[in-house]
Amino acid sequence: MWKAITFACLLSASATAVQALSPAYGPYDEGLAVTTGGHVKVLSRPGPDHFPTFDGYAYQWPGVYFEARFKGPGVVMKFDDSANNFNVIVDGRLVMEIKKPGKTDVRIDQLSDGQHVIRLEKRSETQYATGIFKGFFAPNLYQYPSLRIEPLKRTRQIEFIGDSLTVGYGNTSAFSQCTPEQIFETTDAQQGFGPLTAKHFDADYQINAFSGLGMVRNYDGREHPKYHMPMLYDRAIFDDPTQVNQPDWHPQVIVIGIGGNDFSTPVRPDEPWGNETNLRADYVKTYTAFVKTIRARNPEAWIILATPPDRQEGYTGGTDDVFAAIKATGDTKIDRVTLPELDKIGCNGHPSTRADTRVADFYIQYLTDHPQVWQGK
Repeated sequence: MWKAITFACLLSASATAVQALSPAYGPYDEGLAVTTGGHVKVLSRPGPDHFPTFDGYAYQWPGVYFEARFKGPGVVMKFDDSANNFNVIVDGRLVMEIKKPGKTDVRIDQLSDGQHVIRLEKRSETQYATGIFKGFFAPNLYQYPSLRIEPLKRTRQIEFIGDSLTVGYGNTSAFSQCTPEQIFETTDAQQGFGPLTAKHFDADYQINAFSGLGMVRNYDGREHPKYHMPMLYDRAIFDDPTQVNQPDWHPQVIVIGIGGNDFSTPVRPDEPWGNETNLRADYVKTYTAFVKTIRARNPEAWIILATPPDRQEGYTGGTDDVFAAIKATGDTKIDRVTLPELDKIGCNGHPSTRADTRVADFYIQYLTDHPQVWQGK
């Protein structure tokens, strides 16, 4: 039995047909080679003769995406995800938005017989729910192997590490006061400054960000008490300590912007730090160690430490201290920047998509002025 889904089709029916159908839909039974972006966990289960059988990609981090190339008039996307919202892009055009599809397959057909690129982008932020994408499927690949196309391979890679500003928290909202459901529906990580910057340079990207999270102290000292960025950073799934497996991820640029939550509210006497002086010292120590770990894994990457303007001294001054500590080690591939002014007209006083575009323009100009950071790629 097929399950209906909620989506907005953005092309006319004559240009592209979209259908929800059962997972057993017959001719679309051969999976395409997929390029993944962001931290995902590859799922498998025992198959014939005890060989593992691929069972999809699990994900939680914002900004995750999947891409594939295929030939022919149609393709199917298989979901097991009741938690997330997605963009579907075919040949560079947004053709639909899918909301919380559940265990459903979605077919796109009535395309031309030529070669196409399909891209599925996770828009939403889900901190406590895991979605699964089973993959893209196209007809006749089993019978006609010549129809197979190699996955997309980009030479440029860029990574953004941060909090709600990097997530794109409530950035499409028309008003500032938002309910939790409104925050969810108006968060579009793909319109955040990270993806906008990456797409300008045709780079693959990762958005390793988590709203409310800090380097050592989360928002108000209470939110997400069991999480902090250095702990989550290596994980594909937040509550699974297994490290993400990404042997082909070697970003030329890594942008880190985190600390607003650490200093968002005054330190309470009952907190471990007791006062802001101790908090700042812990922040600088932990942040410096975090950057050193990233540098050890990415010896050639250009690292950018960023803060918005007009933020708490603990955040901006602490980040200055981290930058100075790293420079003192002789690291010459690191920089410190202050972002342009951000509006506060998104949900709960967060920046809007206009501000995200302004920040993306800032990074685009910065990287254009420093072309050497791409290492000739």
